[in-house]
Amino acid sequence: MNKKTIILGDIHGRTIWKDIIEKEQPDMVIFLGDYVSTHDNISGDDQFTNLVEILDYKEVNKDNCILLRGNHDTQHLGYYWASCSGLFHTVRNYMSDSSFKEEFLYKTQWVYTTSVKDEKYIFSHAGVSKEWLKWAQFDIQDINNQQPSEKFGFNGPSWDYCGESEAQPCTWIRPMALSCHAVEGWNQVVGHTPVTGNCPASLTMEN
Repeated sequence: MNKKTIILGDIHGRTIWKDIIEKEQPDMVIFLGDYVSTHDNISGDDQFTNLVEILDYKEVNKDNCILLRGNHDTQHLGYYWASCSGLFHTVRNYMSDSSFKEEFLYKTQWVYTTSVKDEKYIFSHAGVSKEWLKWAQFDIQDINNQQPSEKFGFNGPSWDYCGESEAQPCTWIRPMALSCHAVEGWNQVVGHTPVTGNCPASLTMEN
């Protein structure tokens, strides 16, 4: 059976995801993280309202919507190890509230794995490198069991604010490092770093 999947890259406060879902009528929606920290002069209140609507969409579509975590999401939850550019104090005040943080972490995850025609896929915000897995002592299937910690920041085995080193986490690594050090045996679908091409991507997935 064919299953239409829509993959939405970094939202950054934009509401276009609603129009895309309405137009495409997908069976599955995968958000790649970074729901906040705007590039389009969107207010902190509007960014947060949009995030709440995404979480509400997840609530209604529990089995057909995957919400991944990005570096800007963990940043606004208030974790010091995720501190980076693009901070909105209003958004952080909302997201770091204990009750909202609990809801966000419950409805989101670090990675999503699946298979299509015997090909294995891993979806994450930035990508999974074999060096990061080795350093963090994680297995791919174990990543989602991990609580937020410094292992998901950019201050791991070597300080790297830009994410260019091979041991940066799934919220932070950049394409050049990922392309050379990606975990073997998996196709990877990521957001995080703008590249030339159309967005969103879509896959026709067969069960």
